[in-house]
Amino acid sequence: MTRRSVLGGAAALAGAGPACALTEKSQVPPDSFTKAIAEAVTALHERAPVEVEERVAWTLLDNLASMLYAGTLARPISAAAYFAKNTPGRDAEVLTADLVSSQTGAASAMAYLLHAAEIDDSDPRGELRASAVIMPACLAAAQAADASGPEFLRAAALGYTLQGRFVQPVGPVQTRGWMASGVWGPPAAAAAVSFLRGRPAADIASSMSLAGSAAGGAFQYYFDQTDEKRIIVARAARAAIESADLAALGEHGAARILEGRAGLYHLFAGTDAPALAPLTDDLGRLEGPLYLRPKFFAASHSIIPTLDGLQAAAPSELDPASIESFIVRGNASWSRIVARKINDFEPPSSRIGAALNFSFVVAMWLVRRSVLPGDYTQEAFRDPDIISLARSGSFEVNDSDHLSIEIVLRNGERIHAVAQDPDRNAPAPLNAVRRMNKFNALAGSRLNEERKADLHEHCMDLKNARSMRAWVRHAQKLCGA
Repeated sequence: MTRRSVLGGAAALAGAGPACALTEKSQVPPDSFTKAIAEAVTALHERAPVEVEERVAWTLLDNLASMLYAGTLARPISAAAYFAKNTPGRDAEVLTADLVSSQTGAASAMAYLLHAAEIDDSDPRGELRASAVIMPACLAAAQAADASGPEFLRAAALGYTLQGRFVQPVGPVQTRGWMASGVWGPPAAAAAVSFLRGRPAADIASSMSLAGSAAGGAFQYYFDQTDEKRIIVARAARAAIESADLAALGEHGAARILEGRAGLYHLFAGTDAPALAPLTDDLGRLEGPLYLRPKFFAASHSIIPTLDGLQAAAPSELDPASIESFIVRGNASWSRIVARKINDFEPPSSRIGAALNFSFVVAMWLVRRSVLPGDYTQEAFRDPDIISLARSGSFEVNDSDHLSIEIVLRNGERIHAVAQDPDRNAPAPLNAVRRMNKFNALAGSRLNEERKADLHEHCMDLKNARSMRAWVRHAQKLCGA
């Protein structure tokens, strides 16, 4: 066998697959996306814009509420302890829990706690859980580096901004079978961590490349009603820290991990990479946090707009016993996600399974008018009124981009509600009153009124903190950890 035949065979193998799947653009930018993004990152201003700092502080308060509630549940505490003890160290505390660990251990433990109760925030541009990877990685790194409050706020804002810019051109990837946070979170968080540590552009680019190679997370949990999505984000947060560590040691990843023929856009979104300029232009705006929307119901992001629509349309005096059935309608893309789960309803057996179960969540709201983490109890899973109503649901395909729901009453009347989908491309309102109501509800089982008020004030004062280690120590005291 000659060298020419070997090379010829390799070329034949390379061309054996579908040409469109692995075709590089004929004209590529002179620099890789990771290099161009890294150079834009190193040119950022010393502080994030004032409005952005404020929104990150509110986001942290919302995240702490989710973590505080998760700390009342046995499995999340056990899992957080596992992650913290699996990579021992004293680099960072696990906020809301009495745990200290390495940066990787603390980041993964906090990510698990944050996502455990299915009420952490979302970025509707890609229907991804925005904070689940970004916030824990930045919190762990900020403590280890003893960054200032403004430095932490800027790094977190960068992570949210890159994650949002990555996903905005392609939208959700769940229909292709992937958890969006597990795909876009690692490279965005890795860049934020490297930047927080003051690393040069080359290291920031390498950290993104290395983290991109760890991106993923199968979406099958949605259909099987299983819990591993919180493990997916825990691993993603850990990968972000590890990738920044390895980049600082001189490791390099694929430079074209984003735009390459087997990069993230082709692999996970099934499309060519978007133009580079929107990823880097005017990066100093750090607008990402302004698009984050807290979840005011403990349910899958795909279900919440329908609940908002029902809340606006269904009379408060509606008797659930008067409901005969309900019909959900949406286009073919929605059909691929929710039709089977509605038409072939299976009662949930776990909190996460219940929160992802469209029919169960809708039925629980109609029966109890509440969908918060504390509503997901074994008693609710067996409630005959909820289960019977959930079984009555069906899905029909139409040509609308928005889901709608029709409640059919036994007397023949019908109630129509359209899902109140947020404008994906518009910043989210602050919604301070609903945020505080949510914080008080979730933190109430662990904190008294005085401590809740003090923790709120502590988060709002983050912009003046000189030491994130000191800030976290005081936050831990307020959380009782």
